[in-house]
Amino acid sequence: MSITFDDALPVHHELAGPALEARGMRGTFYLHIAMAPCSDPMPWRALAARGHELGNHSLFHPCRRKATHRTWLDKAFDLRRYEPIRFQQEVRVANAFLKLIDGLGERTYAYTCYDTHLGRWPNKTAIAGLIRSDFVAARGGRTDQPVIVSRDLDMMNLGCFQADGLSLAALTDAIDITRDRGGWLILVFHGIGSGTHGLFVEPSTLDGLLDHLAAQNEIWVAPVVEIAKWVRAASH
Repeated sequence: MSITFDDALPVHHELAGPALEARGMRGTFYLHIAMAPCSDPMPWRALAARGHELGNHSLFHPCRRKATHRTWLDKAFDLRRYEPIRFQQEVRVANAFLKLIDGLGERTYAYTCYDTHLGRWPNKTAIAGLIRSDFVAARGGRTDQPVIVSRDLDMMNLGCFQADGLSLAALTDAIDITRDRGGWLILVFHGIGSGTHGLFVEPSTLDGLLDHLAAQNEIWVAPVVEIAKWVRAASH
């Protein structure tokens, strides 16, 4: 399974990274480049040096904006207004920035707001087709289900499970179900504790989750890029 954190929040390198490391685990941190990494990349470089993946979560975090939905989003970054070439170029600039931080050329992408398309109907474009040559894999739409690995799995739209706001019991149940099915659970976290993000999990819940995983010797916990590379190799 993979534990992912979105939006490059200070609490990720201050708390989440060390909590994972204390239990011998590593995670994936999806960075929104225009936020903290742009002004202060050093904590993220240190995080990567300790074995965590720095994933691409875009330059500007564009999402699909509607009149009554996501009104916090500036119209300039409305995915409905994006052309494919703009999206590709922004993603590639973000990749270049990340390579300057960690020196790596292979990584994964996380769709912003779980949105899988840009443009407007009937000319919507699937993001998966635009990023296929740039990433090992992409964490895609929210399914709240484990990924079932198969030869026809679309590595550019891996379903994920939003963990924010859930209880420890709900999270451990999801882990146990995934273990029994032999699947790949990709958990999504934002904030850790009230005030760190509008979406968050309590610190005690995260600690309890990691303790639960540490006691499960049969569960492989690794960054998305590492498991994705294993899946690709196993599929050939």
